[in-house]
Amino acid sequence: MAVREARLRPEWAELYPSIEPGMWHVAARLVPLVLRSRLQEQPGWEFARRIMLDEHFEFRGGRRRDSTWVGILSRVEDS
Repeated sequence: MAVREARLRPEWAELYPSIEPGMWHVAARLVPLVLRSRLQEQPGWEFARRIMLDEHFEFRGGRRRDSTWVGILSRVEDS
């Protein structure tokens, strides 16, 4: 699968009211929704590692961010 997908874990649904939990979504399309939800709830919120936290979302698909990756590195640990 070439497209990276994400699924909101149900226990974190209250933080992201505009995202349906348990349903797979294109991950890139969720980024603005996640940012908006987090900043509205906590105006001083800052992300240190990733915008979409592994604790809050499950992921599938996409390409690995290894030495052959030529796209944008979206995680601190990718660099």
